[in-house]
Amino acid sequence: MMASKTKAIMQVHLDQQNNGGIGEDLLEYAETMSEALGMDTKNIHKEMQNGDLNHLIATFNRYFGEYIELLDSDHSVGL
Repeated sequence: MMASKTKAIMQVHLDQQNNGGIGEDLLEYAETMSEALGMDTKNIHKEMQNGDLNHLIATFNRYFGEYIELLDSDHSVGL
């Protein structure tokens, strides 16, 4: 009997009133996810911080969009 492989999807609601908090939160999620997935946490953090908030979100989505859906007011955030 073969076990089925399914990926858990988590939705994260972003508070657009707190842009600084969004970046910090996403960096924390990235650290947790990258460690759990065996990714290079240090390089991912460095890449995420190498631009503005839009760059940070886009980089997060590139690495973790398969696992975590970012939402703002119940709409997907896809930069």
